[in-house]
Amino acid sequence: MVLLGKANEEKSKKKLNKISILKILITIIVAIFIISFIFLYEYNDNVRNFFDVYIFRKIINEEKVPSIEIDTLKNMNIFAYSKYFVVLDQNVLNLYNKSGVKEHSLDIEISNPIFESNGDYLCIAEKGGQKLYLIYNKNIIWQNEIEGNITSINVNKNGYVSVIISGTSYKTVLETFDSKGSELFKNYLSTNVIDTDISNNNKYLAIAEANFSGIVVQSNIKIISIDDVKNNSSEPIKYTHIAKANDLIINIKYNTKDDLICMYDEHIDVLKEEENEELVNLINEEILFADINLTSKILKFVKKTEGIFNTYVEMQIIDNNNINDVNIYKIENTPKKIYTQGNMIAVNLGTSVMFINSNGWLVKQYESEKEEIQNIVMCDEIAGIVSKDKIYIIPL
Repeated sequence: MVLLGKANEEKSKKKLNKISILKILITIIVAIFIISFIFLYEYNDNVRNFFDVYIFRKIINEEKVPSIEIDTLKNMNIFAYSKYFVVLDQNVLNLYNKSGVKEHSLDIEISNPIFESNGDYLCIAEKGGQKLYLIYNKNIIWQNEIEGNITSINVNKNGYVSVIISGTSYKTVLETFDSKGSELFKNYLSTNVIDTDISNNNKYLAIAEANFSGIVVQSNIKIISIDDVKNNSSEPIKYTHIAKANDLIINIKYNTKDDLICMYDEHIDVLKEEENEELVNLINEEILFADINLTSKILKFVKKTEGIFNTYVEMQIIDNNNINDVNIYKIENTPKKIYTQGNMIAVNLGTSVMFINSNGWLVKQYESEKEEIQNIVMCDEIAGIVSKDKIYIIPL
């Protein structure tokens, strides 16, 4: 009996060992399959296209998405932020959700709006006028009237707002507000302010300015300490970076580490702890489009040649914290227009739009069966294809 018990025990152990080995083998096979799939999906265009079309069903058209009825003949203004579409029509701002259902309306006395958003904040101003509104989620949290003519606005993720103003006795006036609408300070400048941005920690205001009065263009970046201004410091300018002669500044944006990314006409730099470093050169390749507005990414569309006659466009998404980290997406046709917002890129190809995230993965592809696509509005969660009488809603 003892021998029989030991034999059964040995058989059980062997069976358990076989089951364990089988589980390990299955795990290894599954891991190899997943790794192989990811590799093929990322680096093989044919495999990726097959899965996107037939397995993941990423290709959609007008018949498969919700829509919002509009009348573009009435000169409606359309924008997207947070999780809403907003349609400004005759001083009423209507907010729609991603199902196309109107959730709320706000009275906004603006006819020619400038929209800027960041997260759940939406800033609206009258272009060339005086009215300024800040909306959080679905509510107006403050509104103001500016002295002079509003040229441009900027809002950070915490609701701090900077406004570029013209039409006064100064070349440019720059006014900055906190999230409650209290004025922090005004800057009076004798140069043209091209762009502004407020750091994510609310500590710094960056001003990109250009002087066109001399023989050469002179661009400067000024960093103002908001804390020093609050403390009535006599010298709130923390640092001034003087660019090389004829370097034209185009755009500036703080990244997630609060380093300032500066886009010039021929290169993209980072201004970090008062040190300037070139990140990307824009004249050594045939670049169709470049942008720094993605979250901590630099975007480039580069025309490439493959063989004698075959050309394509390579979309390069470069991490501005590590320029060696590059995601690449190959596009067969030349884009008609590019849109960027947060972590999303929309590539308008005429009758189709590719929505690609900042990791270089296709999220959705919209194919129009009725007309060429004229305009796109977009935020991180949703996009809208604007036609003559509808906004077609694309969940992202």
